[in-house]
Amino acid sequence: MDRRRLAVTAGLLALMVGIGAGTALAADRTVTISGFSFSPNTVTVNVGDTVTWTNQDASTHTATSSGNFNTGNIPEGGSKSVTFNSAGTFDYICTIHPTMQGTVVVRAAGGAAPNTDMAPTGAVDDGGPIAPILAILGLVMLVGTFAVERLLRRRSAGS
Repeated sequence: MDRRRLAVTAGLLALMVGIGAGTALAADRTVTISGFSFSPNTVTVNVGDTVTWTNQDASTHTATSSGNFNTGNIPEGGSKSVTFNSAGTFDYICTIHPTMQGTVVVRAAGGAAPNTDMAPTGAVDDGGPIAPILAILGLVMLVGTFAVERLLRRRSAGS
């Protein structure tokens, strides 16, 4: 009976993690400044999300979008964050090094803009392929546990 309980618990856990992995409350992102460039160059977030620029260069940089946002100076090893409260596409530059350019795409609630960000941070994202795999694994474990138990009951009843 302990093995059954363990298998059911593991199956339920895998199912819950698989389903929960696709649920995102916030999708904060980090843009790394390195080699005099922003990476990723384009980041996509939802209204209410925060983008944090982290400077890994030896030079000071900014992330400035004319009339929209300005991180101010970000020293070597420093970070600055901006929370986006309205949808839109915001091109930005480093005002100290104007050849450094990037874009923040902010989706409205339920927006369908493609997610071009390849460097998510934080604990949540779209779950990727692991979410459905874990959900299926959980279901397989649950069904398998009950099937094996039923088979064992039939065998013991026939003895």
